[in-house]
Amino acid sequence: MGYTIYPLLLGEVEVDYSFLVWQTNCGQATYVPATAFLILGADRPVLVDAGFQSPERVKAYSGLNARQAPDQTLEAQLGKHNLRPEDIGYLIHTHLHLDHCGLDYKLTNARIFVQRRELQYAAAPLFPVAFYDRLDIARLVNDLWNQVELLEGDAEILPGIRTVFTGGHTPAHQMVYVELDSGRAILTGDAAYIVEMNVRQQIPFGYYINLEEVMAALKRIARDGNYILPTHDAEVHRLYGNGLK
Repeated sequence: MGYTIYPLLLGEVEVDYSFLVWQTNCGQATYVPATAFLILGADRPVLVDAGFQSPERVKAYSGLNARQAPDQTLEAQLGKHNLRPEDIGYLIHTHLHLDHCGLDYKLTNARIFVQRRELQYAAAPLFPVAFYDRLDIARLVNDLWNQVELLEGDAEILPGIRTVFTGGHTPAHQMVYVELDSGRAILTGDAAYIVEMNVRQQIPFGYYINLEEVMAALKRIARDGNYILPTHDAEVHRLYGNGLK
């Protein structure tokens, strides 16, 4: 298909390690990357997820510590590819937690793809309420509404780029499959956190809505993916920081 995927490091969030791998290293705080994925090779650039608004906003809203170096802003990361936020033509959301959709408002020319059920749940969440920033969601249903395309299950966004519904982490979480010249890449969102533990060893992560859906997704990732790219696995940047074709 001629696509290339670049992970964009948009800061880091501190979580308990047991959030990443079920009942493992409980009490051990660790910083994980907040990654967005830039896909080039379509008629316009594609972005999968869009980081958090600011470290201060993450702390104030969720209680989690976050940090962001000057070269980890959306503008700086896109600038490495001679792009600006307004150049993004498509934005695909795996889900709407605050570390995935905080910068939507900067993508003024993007069509925004999200599961209808995810947006509905984000507007009136049961748990954890603090993971959905009210301003992020309000922008989607107001300022950005004319850019939003609501999905109902799996969908082909562009030739060789499709969403795959998983649930599990949130009620309507989805992954993104990208057909590359060298094989299939799965941008897992939060259907997996750490490839080695969650996918290869099939150990679930510590926060989920539905365990059956989590395990089904982990099995599917292991079966379908030549390349596995979670949002919060630092190995993604080490392995694919220079692009994946």
